[in-house]
Amino acid sequence: MQLPPELDFLNQFFIDPSIALRQADWLLSDFDDNYWAYSFGFKKPKIIDWNVEMDDGSRLIDPKNRELLDGLKYFITGVTNSTSQTVTRTSATSTRVYDFNRALHIVDFLLLNAKNFQLAKHGLAGLGRDALKLTLAELCSNRSTAEAVYGWSKRLSLYCLNLTLQTSASDIDSALKEFPDLNKISSDQIENNTLEIPLEIIPRVRAALYVNDIYRRSEKGYTPNSVKISNLIYRNTLKGRLEIKPTADILSTRTCDYFTRELLPITVTTGNQESIAMADFYQFRRTLYSLGTLHELGLPAPSVEDLDATRKLLLETGKLGRFRTLPSKVVFGAVRNAIEFHIKHGKSLIDGICKVALHCKLKGISTSELTDDVVRKIIGEDLRKLGVEGLGLSRRVIGTAHLEPIKGSTSEYYSDLRANKGLLELIKVYFGSTQIIVGALMGRRVGELKDLHASNCLDVSEQWLVFLNRKSSRNLFGIRQTEVRPIEPIAVKMIKSLVRMQKILKRLGYIDELTTLFSSPSISGDLSLANANSYNYNQNLDFFCDYFETETNEDGKRYYIRQHQLRRFFALLFFYSSSFGGLETLQWMLGHTDAEHVWHYITEAIDGATLAGAKVQYVAEALHSGDIESFESLAALVTARYGTENFTLADTNELEEYLADLMEEGAITIEPEFFEDGDGQRFKVIAKVIGVDA
Repeated sequence: MQLPPELDFLNQFFIDPSIALRQADWLLSDFDDNYWAYSFGFKKPKIIDWNVEMDDGSRLIDPKNRELLDGLKYFITGVTNSTSQTVTRTSATSTRVYDFNRALHIVDFLLLNAKNFQLAKHGLAGLGRDALKLTLAELCSNRSTAEAVYGWSKRLSLYCLNLTLQTSASDIDSALKEFPDLNKISSDQIENNTLEIPLEIIPRVRAALYVNDIYRRSEKGYTPNSVKISNLIYRNTLKGRLEIKPTADILSTRTCDYFTRELLPITVTTGNQESIAMADFYQFRRTLYSLGTLHELGLPAPSVEDLDATRKLLLETGKLGRFRTLPSKVVFGAVRNAIEFHIKHGKSLIDGICKVALHCKLKGISTSELTDDVVRKIIGEDLRKLGVEGLGLSRRVIGTAHLEPIKGSTSEYYSDLRANKGLLELIKVYFGSTQIIVGALMGRRVGELKDLHASNCLDVSEQWLVFLNRKSSRNLFGIRQTEVRPIEPIAVKMIKSLVRMQKILKRLGYIDELTTLFSSPSISGDLSLANANSYNYNQNLDFFCDYFETETNEDGKRYYIRQHQLRRFFALLFFYSSSFGGLETLQWMLGHTDAEHVWHYITEAIDGATLAGAKVQYVAEALHSGDIESFESLAALVTARYGTENFTLADTNELEEYLADLMEEGAITIEPEFFEDGDGQRFKVIAKVIGVDA
């Protein structure tokens, strides 16, 4: 069919699928090759080696398995192809990568269980209804693909036990004698252990790993090389043998230098931490159903009836976990500390790091050649008075052996951090402060904040934040919509400080171009900027929390703040303003003249789920503090439904769970009610119980 030029973009939908699916923009090899190279914009292409062994001893690339091989290849290309019924190339690249990886995980699961499915004998057509249901159930049994697809903990346990038995006992004894740290097992390692190995033989297992060169040594200690192990136990998979697996912490030995936080963190999410969420279940079900595409190609595939039954299948999955609430006083305290830190030290800190960069540039030296005495002379009087004694507490200077510990003990390190001795650590605290303020005031998704670019995150008037909406790419060819939101002047000043630092580092040649706003210097001393990925973004927040010693719970675990927990800040501040009269601050920040206008702005700027979370948090904290009179009907319902009588003794997060469940089922509503009095327009938060049985 010949289309007019203006409709050329529709041609792909009229190409025979057997031709269209032999190509993909990510596939760098010929479809018929046994060795695929592929890339979704990666720095280095990745590979798929189809030459794997089947359950009958044949190879997947043997002529007898040609239809199975082609079916698996078409299945993988189909899930990212625009002609597929299950996916559109208008999705963002990251979404297509998820689809691609999900398909690879399904293929790997089939290959790992090829004997049970008799895959070599019957091919994909032999996957009946029960096999498809089993596949879907196992894939969704754990939120970790390493466990759900590959059974990592069990297979790793078996591998380690076999390796220990096969390793010379005398070699193991020698290793234990030479490296006493192999015998040390911390209480945290015992608590978090997922391996099916008796604790008493863990030291011998570690020694066997060491003797067989399975460990990787780093400044953190010894850690098993998961890729090396995967190449052995998953050698007949496509992705699993090359994929990094979670570290089995109990097999690791740590140096005293290894720690990233002062205390253990309070769990960030509630709900079942193991089971997959319903949304992920739907994605796996959709991908598995796309095996039906093979029928269009005349290739063997599960029957249409069995696939249709799978498409309608519902499994019990974990309840979608909510992000654990930060108590209001923790949020408000963090915002106050962040603003004060900027006002007192922001300019001095940025000036100090830029002075260090300029000195190194003029002298033609690296930061590792700087002595602490020289750093103190460079940074200026303000930072010397603050307590700065050197460039960093974790940096490695010339003359320090590669694996020599440099941070000291945990207690010493964090005492020095709060004594302001390390400039680079203070810079991380300042980055964390800026993330707290921008994150709390703007209420955006963490991905949107990580994407903020130093060159264009503020408009020309410096009154609006410019960002890419993370939820706006569907049917827009992967292009996210650019949006703007008004931004508070204090946040603008903090952002401009980070931009100023980048401009100076660029001028001095430490970076080639301006980059993402929250790309920060490494605490190791390198003045090039580390990408604002999740690890570095959260590391900045962790430094902030340890520096200001955010609250701990009864178990001694600390609230380490995450962006999702900050998104309800504005709404919480609004609700609390009804009790402490702080609405004027919000009105000033937003430029609105009365309470109802402020509320209207909040409902427009904050998504429904975040707003609902703020509502239930406010009421839960009110009940917990003893304010029963304001919510008598609601308190009675919670008591009748959940048996909670003394709200001051109840866990606030549990109360939130109760209220959230009641709100989701439509049993209650929580809304501000506006009224006029002698002081003007005011409001009260009202919780209405909607005629339900307890």
